[in-house]
Amino acid sequence: MPWAGEQTLEAFIDYIESDSLKRKKWLSRVREAGFEQALTEYREMTSAKEMPLQM
Repeated sequence: MPWAGEQTLEAFIDYIESDSLKRKKWLSRVREAGFEQALTEYREMTSAKEMPLQM
């Protein structure tokens, strides 16, 4: 896995381990859609938070 992918995976694991509700939500999503899809959704969620709103 490329370095950026490893960083994303580590961040995802840290994120879902930080709170039991987050863990339950994301593990349910992994079961529903698969790991790759859930990780993609996590990436999109975090990149949207990092981007400032444009007017």
